[in-house]
Amino acid sequence: MKYNVSGLLLEGIGATREYELDSVLESPGHEPEQVKGQLEFLRTRAGVLVRAHLSLVEPECCSRCLKPLDELVEIGFEEEFQNVLDPRTGAPTPKDEIDRDAFLIDERHTLDLSEAVRQYREVSLLMKPLCRPDCKGLCPVCGADLNEVACGHNAEPADGRWAGLAALNAAGLTGKD
Repeated sequence: MKYNVSGLLLEGIGATREYELDSVLESPGHEPEQVKGQLEFLRTRAGVLVRAHLSLVEPECCSRCLKPLDELVEIGFEEEFQNVLDPRTGAPTPKDEIDRDAFLIDERHTLDLSEAVRQYREVSLLMKPLCRPDCKGLCPVCGADLNEVACGHNAEPADGRWAGLAALNAAGLTGKD
C-alpha cells in the first residue's frame, strides 16, 4: 500500500489524486487481509491529507459460542502524512515542524498506508463479535453449544448464590420485558 507522491508534492496546495485500493494488508500476528476501497490524496502545506473509505474481512470467533466467523470491517479516516524532506530542494524538514505522532512520507516521497490502515482496523473491530444477534453461547456446565442442543443445565444457576435471582427471573419480577 505504498504510493509515490513526488508529483503531487511538487504541485500546489489543494492538488488531488484519487485511487481505487485493492491490496493486501500484512501485519504481524494476522493473516494477510484483502483491503478494498477509495482513497483521495490532497496536497497540504505540510504534506498530503489522505481520505480513505475502506473495507476488509476480518476472521474472528463468536464471543459466545466460539464458532469462526468473518467480520466485515468498514474503515474511514482522514490523516495528514507529513514530509520529511522538502520536495523541491531535498532539504530535511525541521524537526520542530514535524508532529511526532504524524504518519510520515519518507525521503523517497513514498507514502505507506499500511500502518494507518492497521491502526484504524484495530479500533474498528467489534469488541464482542457475534455469529448472530440471538446466539445463545455455550453451556457453562457441559460446554454444549446451546444454539444446537438444549442440554438442560441452563435451567439451574451455575452458582448457588444466584438461585434467588433466578427465582425472581422465573417469576417475572426482575423488570426485564
